[in-house]
Amino acid sequence: MTGGRDGLVRTVLMAAGIGLGVALLLVASCVPTVRYHRDERIHHRIDTNLDDRVVTPSRRTVLVSDIDTVFRGREIRGRMLEPEGPAALLPPGVTRFPRAGEMVVSPALRKLLAAPGSDLLRERLDHPITGEVADGGLLGPGEYVFYLGGEHMADGVAGARRLDHFGKVYSEKPLAPELVLLSVVGIVVLLAPVAVFIAAAVRFGGEHRDRRLAALRLVGADRRMTARIAAGETLASALIGVVLGAVLFMIGRQFIELVDLQGLSVFTVDLTPEPVLAALTVAGVVGLSLAVTRLAMNGVAVEPLGVVRHSGGATRRLWWRIAVPVLGLLLLRTSVGDGSDIPDATSIVLVVVGMLALLIGVTAVLPWILDQLTRVSGGFGPLSWQLAVRRLQLSGEASTRSVNGIVVAVAGAIALQTLFTGIAHGQNGGSRAAGNSPTSSTHIGVARLDDGKGHAERYASVFSSTPGVQQAIGYAELSVSEPDDGFPETVRVAGCAQLRLLASLPTCTDGDAFAVTPHGTDGAADTTVWTSGRTMRIDLNGPLWKVPHITTSAEAKSSSLHGEFPEKMLLATPQAAGSTAMTHAVSTISIRYSAFSEDIQDRLRTTAARLDPSFTIDFPTQAKSDTALDGIRRALLAGVTAVLLLIAASMLLGALEQLRDRKRVLAVLVAFGTPRRTLSCSILWQTALPVAMGLLVAGLVGTTLGSALLSLIGKTAVYDWSSMLVIAGIGAVASVAVTMLTLPTLWRSSYPQNLRYE
Repeated sequence: MTGGRDGLVRTVLMAAGIGLGVALLLVASCVPTVRYHRDERIHHRIDTNLDDRVVTPSRRTVLVSDIDTVFRGREIRGRMLEPEGPAALLPPGVTRFPRAGEMVVSPALRKLLAAPGSDLLRERLDHPITGEVADGGLLGPGEYVFYLGGEHMADGVAGARRLDHFGKVYSEKPLAPELVLLSVVGIVVLLAPVAVFIAAAVRFGGEHRDRRLAALRLVGADRRMTARIAAGETLASALIGVVLGAVLFMIGRQFIELVDLQGLSVFTVDLTPEPVLAALTVAGVVGLSLAVTRLAMNGVAVEPLGVVRHSGGATRRLWWRIAVPVLGLLLLRTSVGDGSDIPDATSIVLVVVGMLALLIGVTAVLPWILDQLTRVSGGFGPLSWQLAVRRLQLSGEASTRSVNGIVVAVAGAIALQTLFTGIAHGQNGGSRAAGNSPTSSTHIGVARLDDGKGHAERYASVFSSTPGVQQAIGYAELSVSEPDDGFPETVRVAGCAQLRLLASLPTCTDGDAFAVTPHGTDGAADTTVWTSGRTMRIDLNGPLWKVPHITTSAEAKSSSLHGEFPEKMLLATPQAAGSTAMTHAVSTISIRYSAFSEDIQDRLRTTAARLDPSFTIDFPTQAKSDTALDGIRRALLAGVTAVLLLIAASMLLGALEQLRDRKRVLAVLVAFGTPRRTLSCSILWQTALPVAMGLLVAGLVGTTLGSALLSLIGKTAVYDWSSMLVIAGIGAVASVAVTMLTLPTLWRSSYPQNLRYE
């Protein structure tokens, strides 16, 4: 028997569901290849002399300076290049050196420069574009990169360095234990919902299949034969789904370069599945499909005269449903002795098993909770509510099966968010820099240029004219220490007008120097000793310098931008500091700006770039981020987004399958006068109730799992409630959206013509 149209529809639905899951798993199997190619590109374009060799000028050398920038949160990698000879080596992705004042850009940066609203960036990078950076010089198609031609560059000045080659191969440092844990958690969180989704897809159309098997029993088939037939149907659908998933993967692969999730993009050539992982994907999907079919048959008695389902009157036992997540929690608590044990293979396996038990435990507990809720709430309320409750009582497992994926995804995402927040909070110590209060109306920026020209005061006047800037103080800054590796101490050099903005000076003329103590401390905790005539060394390997005659002591102004000095600081006028100090000093501009001025940070970056592309500008009031942590966060958030889209598709297929099974019942209700609006509300209640209960359980399990994971690395749980509400809100919105998309099918299914039966 072929099963007719119903059998064909079931096969198509199952194959479509499995195909979506297989496509996502194939994408996951590409992660090692993507990482390998990305690391290769990173190594090939390293432009730092990591082995500390002294590189002498030659026809092959090139001068390189970092001129990175940021535009509205987008990081832009920039380098200034000047070849020193005709055979100078080019950086990867660049075919020829740009002339002075010209630049070559990546395709993504060219699009960003041409986009509406990028006026500040166009003003900042106002240079003729003479070419594009090829794929070999980019980490991904969405990376923003530019190379600017320079002139009169000098090694060691303004951050310039001399290179005779690009690229460096070095052994990777192992990830910190917390980053290993974050990666493992992310993999489990991304793949567990996919497995739940595939398991749900395998059970599409189960009622129709069981009725066909009952007919086969009537003509002489025994139970073993019907079990083999069910397994054969599932195997055929699974294999079709695997092929469909491979086709979807190949089609989506062609458009992958157009996708940019959380700043992460990959080239088409990078998205190549690892053969072993791809084979495991196929074997795992087929094995899971057969196992789910066998387990589903245990709850059904297929007899010659019909199908008897072991549900409805059966009482669900709670003890084993609670035992699964409790076991997972115990495994997590005992899997790791201390944080350093996490990279161990055994510890990782125990963590993965514990997480899976805790997450899968959600799918076991949810039907019992829904059963208890429907028993309490049934028998009263509007007709739509009673219809929904009765349907949930009759087929609670089918209803929860459609939302299990999103519940597991939300629980995992909340656990991941809790873990990430705890790690990030532990790295910055939970504190903010001075002036970093979110309610403060004034923030601080510091611009620096290591040019040795001593034009800080002129630069400060330009920054002062930038809209939103309240005050800019320019001075030359250098670090000095005793020749025998003493503690570094700071000297700031400027005219009297600028020095008076930093400290309360009784008098000031050119040639004076002042020992300034932090405001309100009287120098009680100070460990520095400023003595006139004392010999110091500038920087680590700079020339010797003598401390000038100190006119008097002074106190820093409490209102100054850097009034909270880390130690007693020497303020000197240019004549007192001398030409040696001015040559080796860094031009520094301290900027106070309004936090409410639109695009103020981008305006300051543009002003700095217009003065000199080598200007660097920092905002101490912004929390510093860890590069590895940010990379993992972007990758995981991109994966969570893809999983949520998959789960939404799963819910839509499940809802359509249930409506197809119930079309005759819906037609009978409409024929007896039930308004279609009542049926629509009933479908909404039927989806909303399991989702609401599931999200509550997911929130509890997610926070518990996140706290347990943080305890493994000795960190305190810090809950980002707003992000958790957003994650739960996304799940709720997806559920409502899926219900709305099923309404046209509901209305078609409720036509009286569906009462016909053959």
